[in-house]
Amino acid sequence: MLRSLSEPFFLLDQCMSYRVASQVSRSTGYPITTVRNEWPERNLSKNPPEDWEIIPYLAAKASYRGLWITLDWGASGEHSHLIERHRISVLWLRGPSDNNRKLRRPQQTQLLVAVMETVHRLVAESNAPVYLRASFDDELPVLERLQGALPGADENWRRIPLD
Repeated sequence: MLRSLSEPFFLLDQCMSYRVASQVSRSTGYPITTVRNEWPERNLSKNPPEDWEIIPYLAAKASYRGLWITLDWGASGEHSHLIERHRISVLWLRGPSDNNRKLRRPQQTQLLVAVMETVHRLVAESNAPVYLRASFDDELPVLERLQGALPGADENWRRIPLD
């Protein structure tokens, strides 16, 4: 199936379970692909694509309408130059503490299901990369958008009402 040029392309990072992608896609109707689907010839347990490979791949596939969904908050600093140069959009999922890995698979799924409608709209309507952060605030999903360059300090994030 051909994808419209304005239709976002969602790619779930290798640090997340492919089951999250299928559950969220089923629940929301928005197709989310995984590193496993995009690199089928690779043995991901021995040779997973690195972030520096994923970012330009996503840019070539969809430009700023390509949204990288990741738990890897460190990528915002470590790969900010690549993210900005390749002009991809990013959605970081943030756990209940600074240790983002504490966001378990059911929480990842719940959070993505809650924000996907708004995320889809923001990416589809944008003429530039979109940088988003999704988290829970007192068990309620929250979506924020970065206002400014990467990486942003907390004061540069603005809360977005969920659809």
